Amino acid sequence: MATGWLKDGKTWYYLKNSGGMATGWLKLGSTWYYLKDNGAMATGWIKVQGKWYYCQSSGKMVADAWVGKYYVNESGVWTRTR
Repeated sequence: MATGWLKDGKTWYYLKNSGGMATGWLKLGSTWYYLKDNGAMATGWIKVQGKWYYCQSSGKMVADAWVGKYYVNESGVWTRTR
């Protein structure tokens, strides 16, 4: 059974060991990704449980950095604006 990243068209999904699509937060190594309810990898600004996060085009969540004029803390949460 296939596991890991799967690209369907322009959309990336992550298949768990069970073969099912992962959803929600996924940590691979030291990198966090967010997979939407339909399993699609999120990119750009996303709102999760009332908090804003930024995921690069690779899907990697940005942490402890400025994204344009917005700062995301070590947990990846937008906390301030320049």
